[in-house]
Amino acid sequence: MKNLLKILVLTLILTSCKKEIETKAKVSVSDFSLKTDLTDFKKKMTDMDTIIVLFDHSVCTYEGYERMKITKSSDSIKVLSEFKELTFDSNPKWNIAFEKKLSINDTIWKFEKFMERNANRRDSENKKYGTLIVKNKVDTIKFFTDGLVDLNHFLEDYYLTMRKIYPENKNGIYGYEFVED
Repeated sequence: MKNLLKILVLTLILTSCKKEIETKAKVSVSDFSLKTDLTDFKKKMTDMDTIIVLFDHSVCTYEGYERMKITKSSDSIKVLSEFKELTFDSNPKWNIAFEKKLSINDTIWKFEKFMERNANRRDSENKKYGTLIVKNKVDTIKFFTDGLVDLNHFLEDYYLTMRKIYPENKNGIYGYEFVED
């Protein structure tokens, strides 16, 4: 009888532990979708989500690339940007451009609005490589430009948006401001 009671108690304990583990596993699944949540990612991301942004700064004979990692931690967003310049550097490597932590309620850096403004540039059947590529897990969104004039307009919009998070703009990553004498 004692053995039967011990087995019953042990079975109940194991069953309740299994249910608790299953419940925790269900809670820790993110439903963030890059394709539907990109224009509101600050609020819709979870702590388990990471967005990777790849931007091609290349124009004419200049070649440079940016790689940005956006993560969320409770009520803040962390943005880590790395830059690699191939035109003037004989040994190109990724260098940290900046690292910033923002509130999810931040209204200064309007990257989501930038994505919304440029939604018409998403996906193209004619081109393989996008000027801007945004990734999250298995989702990928590519943004394309059509010709040099369109590329310059897209670059300007991107640079003005990025200067809000990184006004220091060291090394002119986000373009140069011309000052007249």
